[in-house]
Amino acid sequence: MSKKLIISLSCIGAIVAIVLVLFWTLFALSSTSVQFHSTTKNLNLTEEEIIEAANFNYGSSVLFDGKKKYVKNLEDKALENANFAYLKVVNIETVFPNKMIIHIAEREQLFAIFHEDKFLLCDRELRVLEILDNFENKTSNALVVNNLTILDSEIKVGQFLNVKEEAIKKFYSVMAKNNRDLSQIYSKFKSLKVSTYPEILTNTEYVSFELVSHQNRKFVINNPDFAFANKVQKLFATESALFSQKTDENGNILTANNEILYVVKTDNNELISFEMAKTLKDDSDTPLYGEDDKFALTYEHLSKCYIKIDNLTITKHTPRTEKDIFYALVEI
Repeated sequence: MSKKLIISLSCIGAIVAIVLVLFWTLFALSSTSVQFHSTTKNLNLTEEEIIEAANFNYGSSVLFDGKKKYVKNLEDKALENANFAYLKVVNIETVFPNKMIIHIAEREQLFAIFHEDKFLLCDRELRVLEILDNFENKTSNALVVNNLTILDSEIKVGQFLNVKEEAIKKFYSVMAKNNRDLSQIYSKFKSLKVSTYPEILTNTEYVSFELVSHQNRKFVINNPDFAFANKVQKLFATESALFSQKTDENGNILTANNEILYVVKTDNNELISFEMAKTLKDDSDTPLYGEDDKFALTYEHLSKCYIKIDNLTITKHTPRTEKDIFYALVEI
């Protein structure tokens, strides 16, 4: 190798080394801070405590240092320090050249899950925020949930619950899709009861959610694992149509088009709209209901019923879409 080439390579190496030193020095993490994005009614942590729990690797390059481990550090901290249970990491922002900001929000109470004589106060993700002996004395608008199947053998503050009825984790998001924020959920419902029911034709067991409003109005959503958001939309639309619409001189409920709302009564004591009933057929493709079966719906009927939202029977040979849902009024 020639002397000239050696000198050239040495110069290039020196330049690269200088660039790398400057690079790591310029982008080396040197400071962190916390920014709160909500009020902190239940989150009693200082900025210093949050930063310490994140366990940042100061001196590492902000360009290559992964942030997921810092989020995990903060999430896991709640398992050893209950004060961190209400902490929600929105994201960790890199501010060039050498700073990171932890964006924090307070987790919001949504459910008070009754389990083994305790109430598990949880957020929308089923993170356990508090464990209470008595919920009635707690100042909270959380929905009381009964009969939820919790799969964890041990429960402690800060953990995320594993449950059999996975649809409960979508409850908040489907309400949000239907323009109901947390305050509106609070003001609308007071309890949620989980149960199961058999689908006779397919011999399949499905989950059912029973919601009760503060006005003690009952709603049932069958099989929330299928078309949950559409079913919630149907629930609110049906309630509005039935309880907010005007009546004619004979007390018959009218639709938005000022037409009498006709229903039929099934063998299961369900009052379903005649339009839906006309689509139901038996095994020989014969309609189950005709003109002689329909009658006008009145508020007297409503006072004896609750609203149930369901889907048409799902089988291998009859795939359904999210539009294949219907409402029924079930006599109590």
